[in-house]
Amino acid sequence: MVDEIFDVVQIGYGPVGQVNAALLGQKGHRVAVFERHPSLYALPRAGHFDHEIMRIFQALGCAEDIENDAFPATKYQWRNAKNEILITFDWDQVGVSGWMSDYLMYQPHTENALHRAVQALPTIVVNHGWEAVNIEQHADYVTVTFEKVDRGSVDTGLSDLAKERRVVKGRYLVGADGANSFVRRHLQMPWVDLGFNESWVVLDFKQKRPLHFEFDNGQICDPKRPLCLFQLGKSHRRFEYMVMPGEAHDQLLSEENAWKVIEPWMTQDDADLIRQVIYTFRSGLAEKWSVGRAFLIGDAAHLMPPFLGQGMCSGIRDAMNLAWKLDLVLTGKSNVALLDTYQPERSPHVKEIIDLAIKVGKISCIVDPDEADLRDKAFRDGDVPPPPPFPVLTPCVTDRQHFKHSLVGRLGPQGRVEVNGITKRSDDLFGTGWQLICDFDACNTLSEQSLEILKRWSVQIIHPVLRSQAANNSVAVVDIDGSYQQFFKHHEVKAVLVRPDFYIFDGIEKEDDLNVLVKRFGSLIQFS
Repeated sequence: MVDEIFDVVQIGYGPVGQVNAALLGQKGHRVAVFERHPSLYALPRAGHFDHEIMRIFQALGCAEDIENDAFPATKYQWRNAKNEILITFDWDQVGVSGWMSDYLMYQPHTENALHRAVQALPTIVVNHGWEAVNIEQHADYVTVTFEKVDRGSVDTGLSDLAKERRVVKGRYLVGADGANSFVRRHLQMPWVDLGFNESWVVLDFKQKRPLHFEFDNGQICDPKRPLCLFQLGKSHRRFEYMVMPGEAHDQLLSEENAWKVIEPWMTQDDADLIRQVIYTFRSGLAEKWSVGRAFLIGDAAHLMPPFLGQGMCSGIRDAMNLAWKLDLVLTGKSNVALLDTYQPERSPHVKEIIDLAIKVGKISCIVDPDEADLRDKAFRDGDVPPPPPFPVLTPCVTDRQHFKHSLVGRLGPQGRVEVNGITKRSDDLFGTGWQLICDFDACNTLSEQSLEILKRWSVQIIHPVLRSQAANNSVAVVDIDGSYQQFFKHHEVKAVLVRPDFYIFDGIEKEDDLNVLVKRFGSLIQFS
């Protein structure tokens, strides 16, 4: 590999790295992936993803595979010691992305599905059992040195010179290598501790038979022992409980103690204990997400406590944001300055999610009985405001002085459509690049210049109509559930231009503004 230059060298192959590699591989880019573990990680870590992430899985062609085991949860509740409901997150609706709002998963199943999607792409090479030991940046490429990880013994007795090594070159380097990121440390990218550090015991179980509890998924905010429980897909479950002051870790990690804690719900006749570990929930954010040609994604760039289930989701959003920009730069369609928008878009977005996760996490982690009573009273009396809406992306790939609509930075819609008698989710018929979704026939409005811009950037023009409006038009895009019509009406918008990462570039309220929108898009996306 010494003389070979890949488009991207990637360190790390968890779900965030898998998504990043697959997105780049779909575009034909040559990606060399290196992972220090000898194989896919066989135990669960993350347990949740939402409709936006499922749409990304759909883009990779593995959504149905993942859906086979993922559990579409309907509610996630926070209750106190008296079983009174403090907070309810409603997950029982279809999200704007065209999938159920939220899913609970068994991570190894999800990773296996993603790995199969990666394996189907011929330009990606995945190397397990290799650890990065050095990075050198050059004017137009990055060199990374890897050593073969010897799992046979603690000390091989080999000198550094005797260990098997590979030197790999890439036009860009992506660090998807987790919380203890080698890329971040080696390139001295500063890290800010955001102040949340709490240790919890994590217990994972494989069910021996289908189980259902009156309270299946949520937090029990009991000052005597804060605890949470939730399903991991359709065949596994997780319990987590807080390490209380003065408790001995070895006692907490005894199997006897594990079964004692979950005795109200399960016994050894119901499930097998497959994992028992103490994990410290932390929060932090990298000050710099890139240095030269090296970029961070996922836990390498940010950490958050798990109380919103958004850690992995945020990392996959990083990958989606970075991949479409790398694609345009690697193919020469956009200037390298486009990559400078990556951190300014992603960092503020994830910081809001971290802050919210810390805020709700502190509600659960109250161990003082008097403080817990005051908390419960505040909820009963309605003195606690509802959780804020999910953060909106603040786009940098746009002209901030000409924002036309409040939808900018929100997720674009995907509904079920029918074309030529075939019914699918829209992306499965029109792809996942740029989409111009209109509530009118844009072809009657677009100028020749606008059509040329849209053609150059492979923008799909989608005009969904109700079946009654389609008449006998065989090529009409029928809005099966009326979801697009509801979207247009609710947001008072006539058209939206949606980016490859599904976020809205801009929207218009009048048909006459369509050519202005397209012209502005054409001038901005080159980022020159």
